[in-house]
Amino acid sequence: MIGQVVVGIDGSAHSLSAFQYALDMARRAKAELKLVFVVDSRKTDLPIVYTASHFDYGFERVYVPPEPGLKDFYERVRRDIRAFADRCVAACRTDAESQGLRFAHVVRDGLPSAILTEEARSGDLLVIGQRGENARFARAIVGSTTEDVVRSSPRPVLVTPTAFRAPRRILFPYDGSPSAETALRFYVNMLHGVAEELVVLSVTEQMEENFPYDKEFSYLDTHGITCRFVVETGRPIEAIPKVAEREGAALILVGAHGRQKLREYLLGSTASHLIRRSELAVLVVF
Repeated sequence: MIGQVVVGIDGSAHSLSAFQYALDMARRAKAELKLVFVVDSRKTDLPIVYTASHFDYGFERVYVPPEPGLKDFYERVRRDIRAFADRCVAACRTDAESQGLRFAHVVRDGLPSAILTEEARSGDLLVIGQRGENARFARAIVGSTTEDVVRSSPRPVLVTPTAFRAPRRILFPYDGSPSAETALRFYVNMLHGVAEELVVLSVTEQMEENFPYDKEFSYLDTHGITCRFVVETGRPIEAIPKVAEREGAALILVGAHGRQKLREYLLGSTASHLIRRSELAVLVVF
């Protein structure tokens, strides 16, 4: 069972939704909730300014000290963000303790993706918003904080949408790959008892009369897990959202890579597509 849920917040609507998911998950698992607020050093570090002459044939750069006022400005920005972080932590602590949860927090300066990845090591699950405070500049390419974290996190990552929906029913697209096997074990060992129902989806090119993974069915049955199996034809990227809506799922559980791990990593895997586009929470397991 999950012992600690780590959640990253920055005060944005997406991160506060992530906190609600983390709160719900920790309450159901009777786990500790650890809050991480990262003061983005890209906003608070004083920029280094260099200059060089067109006639400087040695291409030597000369450091130009910033104006004292500029240094004071960045110090004020850092203090303001720190104060905002303290208010966010206090509000989240109140919510967590009102539900009887153990609560821990850390406020650190640095690059958000690096700090979140490091802090995730203390827990069993990392929860982050699909977008952050810069959502208005949202990109659909690899490189956002969320995707950086998903690709480098040592623990499974739950990526959450803006609106909170209690993840009572989980959709699990399963293809028999090693990554999907890891996700299956994570559900059995960590989520069994947290969710109310598991819907296992097999996406095939041609409709099959029976579910093709009988051994997995026996494995789940051995652990006393009640689930339903669904077979859908088509491409996973198109079939998964369609089945999730039809089945009323609130969370999609996926392995980080499919059968063609290298190719999917380079060209965009199903998992990458889901964390960018899904209107549901997506739990990525490596």
